[in-house]
Amino acid sequence: MKKGSNERQWPALPTTLKKVAVAPDDSGYDTVRANYFRIGTPALVIMAETKAQVAETIRFVAEARKVRGSQIPFSVRSGGHGITTASVNNGGVVLDVSRMNKITIVDKEKRLVRIQAGAVWGDVAKALDKYQMVISSGDFGDTGVGGLATAGGIGLLVRETGLTIDHVIGAELVTSNGECHWIDDKHKPNLFWAIRGGSSQVGVVTEFLFKADRLAAPNGEGGTSVTVQKIKYSVTDLSSFVLEWQKYTNASSRWLTSLLMITADKNSDFVVDATNVWAGPEGAKMTASFKKMLMLGHIEDQQQSTMKYAELVKAPHEPHTGQQPVFVKNVLVKNFTGTIINEIENMLKYDFTMGIELRAIGGKLNEVKTGATAWDFREATGFLALWGDKDHPQELKKIFKVTEEEGLGVYGAYSSELSEQENARAWPKEKTRTRLRKIMNESDPEQLFDQGRSLNI
Repeated sequence: MKKGSNERQWPALPTTLKKVAVAPDDSGYDTVRANYFRIGTPALVIMAETKAQVAETIRFVAEARKVRGSQIPFSVRSGGHGITTASVNNGGVVLDVSRMNKITIVDKEKRLVRIQAGAVWGDVAKALDKYQMVISSGDFGDTGVGGLATAGGIGLLVRETGLTIDHVIGAELVTSNGECHWIDDKHKPNLFWAIRGGSSQVGVVTEFLFKADRLAAPNGEGGTSVTVQKIKYSVTDLSSFVLEWQKYTNASSRWLTSLLMITADKNSDFVVDATNVWAGPEGAKMTASFKKMLMLGHIEDQQQSTMKYAELVKAPHEPHTGQQPVFVKNVLVKNFTGTIINEIENMLKYDFTMGIELRAIGGKLNEVKTGATAWDFREATGFLALWGDKDHPQELKKIFKVTEEEGLGVYGAYSSELSEQENARAWPKEKTRTRLRKIMNESDPEQLFDQGRSLNI
């Protein structure tokens, strides 16, 4: 630690970390203290460049907790776009792996790709496009690989290709004792199961081995092109609109993934912005699908364009300044019931509600056996998120309660609430929760990885 930072309460920083450490009195501190949703005041940020430095950081934090006699916060950051905001903290250590961002094609015929955890998904899409490959990821190109690929990954191709975690076939993991492990179905399979949907409770993943996809193309060879239809509707009868949209998307080709953003307008009607992504070949089936979407309600504006997936999720590489001050709640559902739709209308009445997001997410996601990974919602076909003002968390939790109780549980990476109850809702099946907690306690008995989504909070 630097002079004047209460140095006696911290152990000596290892030599291997001094060149990548940033303290509050360093000139670059303001550029590494925040994530996309929050500005933190960590005592130290380690900008790790190697897995050896990741391991050394973990051992340093464990020693620091012993020396200080307190549970100093320990956050891990890859892209810094986790809605939990837990990738930064106040007074603790942030391990940032964004410099570990290499993307390596291992076998282009088998579509095997090694990606370090600090890469962002927009850069991954760009690199894979050269080889006519895609991996479904988040909606925003600056989202980090490490956080998404351990939490779930409900992306814009989810109905066609499934979750991001469904494409992880191996990983390098550093556990709480600073040891590095290769994990897959044959090597430490319990840890491998846990990192696919269990977030970072069992350690820090430094690199993943993925099996990428190829999207369907007219010549049968595969590609990376998608067609995106954007529609702005003005809606009076929201219940009928959502039920009709749900009915159609559930019955449609899984080449279609659809997302709605709903807001209330000043005339007590609703504005619905739809993004429909077609991940198959252009043709009669796509034309019919998009035509159906145009019939759902009164249209204020519409656009349609074909592009590479890499263009759709291009990474802007924005500096982090806590620029998105929101509080988000969510729920996964088998179907959007009448009760849920009535609650959407109710939630949109409040000034502190920014909007309601709905997604159709069935398809390939539903084909993975329940329990195959630590992600607990294989029966889900819908996803709902309430976006609100960060200064009104209690009010937002209150108005979301009925909707929450109607659903299956919570997608942990997309919720701002970090309570014990919310963490339990992220793994609602007792079998999953028990297994994950057992693995976590074996791999991290001192609960070093207790920031963010943890069953031990």
